[in-house]
This record gives sequence, structure tokens and C-alpha cells, in this order.
Amino acid sequence: MFVRDITILVPAHNEAQRIEATLREILDYVPDHFERSEVLVVDDGSADGTAELVEKRFAGRVRVVRRDKRGGKGAAIRTGVMAAQREWILFVDADMSIPISEIEKLSPPSIQAPIVIGSKRAPGSEIEYPALRHFLGGIGQRLISIFVVSGFDDTQCGFKLYRADVAKELFAIQRIDGFGFDFEVLMIARRLGFPVSEVPVRCAHKIGGNVRTKTYLGVLREVAAVWWNRLRGRYPKR
Repeated sequence: MFVRDITILVPAHNEAQRIEATLREILDYVPDHFERSEVLVVDDGSADGTAELVEKRFAGRVRVVRRDKRGGKGAAIRTGVMAAQREWILFVDADMSIPISEIEKLSPPSIQAPIVIGSKRAPGSEIEYPALRHFLGGIGQRLISIFVVSGFDDTQCGFKLYRADVAKELFAIQRIDGFGFDFEVLMIARRLGFPVSEVPVRCAHKIGGNVRTKTYLGVLREVAAVWWNRLRGRYPKR
């Protein structure tokens, strides 16, 4: 492993039913693979006791940052990035649809790139998704490539590795609070000249997630918002 010092960031909204298993998987893996680490859960205005559960069952092992009101995944990730205390930050979803061990694929490219993104669509990836979700995701990715940022097979995978100083710089600039934060940040990274490496990963569909059909419609609105922000000169250039 080339990454030794890491924050594992888990955004969570109403994840009380499954976050415990996710955190146990992370905590079982971390000690043997990193010299220094922290596990950080950002509770995005949950109403089901997610934060209380994590604080009770993982006291002293998992840090919880609470957002009083739900802001969206982008807002939760931004909060976590600014609170992170280690050299690298790994984003993982609360359903752990991508095993934590896939970090071993993202770590080697980090020697050359401060941003390494997992991909469910790059050649060599393994994905188990319902056909409709896979189809809608493909359409969304095509629109992202046309209107926001090109050159990626999958901007929306929830498994991403950022060097912390770069992440803090980018997330201080980005504006999207929903799922579209992913492509917005990658677009800004490209504009500022930060190298990005894309790595195929193994991904399985998990029932009960926060992604719905209307989520894809929301992403389309966010594509338009990023396009409009860029047109009006709201993003910096290198």
C-alpha cells in the first residue's frame, strides 16, 4: 500500500439499518493496512438515529460530524473533507457496495495523481446492477461527458481517493450539494490542472440505498447548473 495515512469518509442519511455492518468492515480492515487512520461519518440530517447509533456502538473508534439539516451528498462530503485530519481521504458509501479492500487498486496510482477515482464502467470493472439503473446511469454519464467534463467512464462512483490538501482546495470552490458534486469537482480539478486517475473496481448492488429514479433527474438539473456556472465564469482556471 502506497497510502499510509488516511481518513475514510462515510456520508450517511438515514443509514441506521446498515451502517453498523459497513463500519465493522472498515474497522476490521484498517489496522493491518494503514499506519495512521481515522474513520469519519458525516450524518446528513438523519431522522432515524444514525448518528446516535454510531456514537454509541463505535465510541472512540469512529468520529461523527452532524449536519442539523439534510443538505445532500455533496454537502455531506464537503463537510467531511473540511473536517478530515489525515493526509489522504477515501470516500465510501454507507452501503459498502464497493468493498473497502478495493482501496488496494486505488493506492498505486496515487504516486502520480492526487485524485484517484473508482469506476464501475471502465474496462475491467465488475458491476452487479439492475438493468434500468445501469441504463439510466449510462445516459447520465454521456450527458456529463458532453456538457461538464469528458474523458471519464464513470464520474459518479462513490469510491474515490483524494489527497487531502487538494480535496480541501477543490471543495472550497465547488457549489453543488447533490449527487452532481462528483462531476463538478472533477471538472474543477481539470481546470486547475490536477491529474486524475480512473481505476476499475468491483461493485455490487445493495437494496435500500438513497439512489432513486428521481435522483437521475436531479443529476440532470445539476449538469445544467454546472454548465451555467461555468458559462458565467464562476469557476477558477489554472
